[in-house]
Amino acid sequence: MQKQEISNIIIFFVTQDLKGQPRGLEIHLIPEKEVSMANQRFTEYLHRQREMYKPSLVQSYLPDLDLCRYQFPPGVSYPDIRLFDKDNSQVRKFIAENGGSMQGNVSLRGLEYLYHRDEEKSLPMLVSSGLANHLLVQPEAKRFALAQDTLNDDPSETLTAVETDKGVLLFEYSGFGKTCCHSFMQHLADRFFITGEEKPEFVNLYKLTRPDAEVVKAFQTSPNAFSLYTNSFLPDKAQYLDATILRNARLNKSHRMEPTLDAYDKFASSYGVVPTIANAQILRLLSLQETAGIYGIDYTTRRIPFMHKNSFNSQFSALQNIPAENKGEQEKVKALIRDQAAYILKRDYGISPDNRQNKEIAPIISIQTPKGAVYLPVTDEGVLYKQCFLQDLADRFFTPEVQSLGRIREFYISNPNHSTEHYMQKHLDFFRSNPSDKQLANIPLYPIEQSELLKKGGYPTEPAYHAFKQFTEDNRLSVNSKNAGIFTLLFIREYGLPADFNTNESYKEFTHKGDFKPLEKEMSELQSQKGYSEKTFYHIQNRQQQLADKILGLEYKLTCPPLQLTGEKASEKKKAAPHRNKSHNPRI
Repeated sequence: MQKQEISNIIIFFVTQDLKGQPRGLEIHLIPEKEVSMANQRFTEYLHRQREMYKPSLVQSYLPDLDLCRYQFPPGVSYPDIRLFDKDNSQVRKFIAENGGSMQGNVSLRGLEYLYHRDEEKSLPMLVSSGLANHLLVQPEAKRFALAQDTLNDDPSETLTAVETDKGVLLFEYSGFGKTCCHSFMQHLADRFFITGEEKPEFVNLYKLTRPDAEVVKAFQTSPNAFSLYTNSFLPDKAQYLDATILRNARLNKSHRMEPTLDAYDKFASSYGVVPTIANAQILRLLSLQETAGIYGIDYTTRRIPFMHKNSFNSQFSALQNIPAENKGEQEKVKALIRDQAAYILKRDYGISPDNRQNKEIAPIISIQTPKGAVYLPVTDEGVLYKQCFLQDLADRFFTPEVQSLGRIREFYISNPNHSTEHYMQKHLDFFRSNPSDKQLANIPLYPIEQSELLKKGGYPTEPAYHAFKQFTEDNRLSVNSKNAGIFTLLFIREYGLPADFNTNESYKEFTHKGDFKPLEKEMSELQSQKGYSEKTFYHIQNRQQQLADKILGLEYKLTCPPLQLTGEKASEKKKAAPHRNKSHNPRI
């Protein structure tokens, strides 16, 4: 009797968002009539997806996704999954063009609700009966699903960011984001000992709490740079963002990417990455070069055979035959082991003592604000660019952009790390390009290290007389004519008109001089009288202050600190006896 040929059909398991964009994909070949096998595999897929996405204390966001099963008619050829990774939209196109029909659509949040109620044992029955497609029918399940949008870790509230020399990648603060972040770290670990420009010098991990609209938009428009099938990182699809988006981020971890045993061990233990076969060899060789023995190698690495073992057999045998008290002979053999390890590292992996030494980084100046910092070298060129930046801040001191900075501080970094040096080089290139005033006003501000956070000190950027005076004088900055007028108004607002208002040459160009003439005349007439009333004097001076405050608010749109009128009580507190103020002589 002739056996009937078994016909296999293709089934897609797709994790997709509400717009139909895929996040994950599994492809299965199943005998056409084996419905129970298809149900079992889909149930297992649901378990795996829930295990990856399930909320935890670290990642509590549960995205609103659908876990779908598409079945294709017999005769459809197995697709090339590389095309799907290159362009995720090809998944939907393939389903539409090849007659894929949806056989199941399970809500991820509905699935979590099932686990939340400890009813996951009923999942196989629900899948086989088709009821798994209706997990959100119950009102309580609907409320559970809607409640996920109010948790604090959705993308508009919290994101994870990884920064390297190339820029920043953003990750959703969920189980899926954690998986993708781990894949990226594994990608970096696999290339940890590669010498050349491709390998980054540092890796920083940040947590962005309540990111601004710019960061959320950048995250939402970034392409999926991870394989739908394996979640592995796809370098060609990655679009790195500039580090300026990390201005308000909190640094969680920082690692240097130097080809040393210590650097790799710290990176691997921090992110739980596993070594490649090549890295396992390099780690052993590095240990041999540093200690003449193989120490500090984890269990995973030890399971990978040491390919260069035969190159050291004679030395190890000789070492075992030398008595413990014969230190001199032992050191000679250990020196041979170190030299042999160094030779193999250079010959086979291009790693030499020269490229393993920590590069000493020169000190850096940072001009810090609560929104980020500008980094420059401690050289004549760096000082020149620093003055250029500070002068631009002085020229725009009373604009909303500079006022919103809140505070400006210069900080000297004697021992900067690689990321700070990277920022410094970017700012150096920026100034060397001879930026225009508009470009200078939009200079990128990069993150401030946790140990250097701007907590106190520096110069406040509030529209106050002493704030502007100290900033410009301490940094030897010039004051343009517009700011000189505002500066004079701020002085009048705090102290009234200067005593030499009519005689000092510096006030001839004061734009609002005519506005104060009536009050100046009134004051002069009062002071020409013997024994004039102090109450009347302060009344006129207070009107001068109020007029200056009004002009600053209406014409210059400045929100100044609360107005403190002069008077007997104020003068007693400040112990300021003289009635008339000396000139403040703003430098123009």
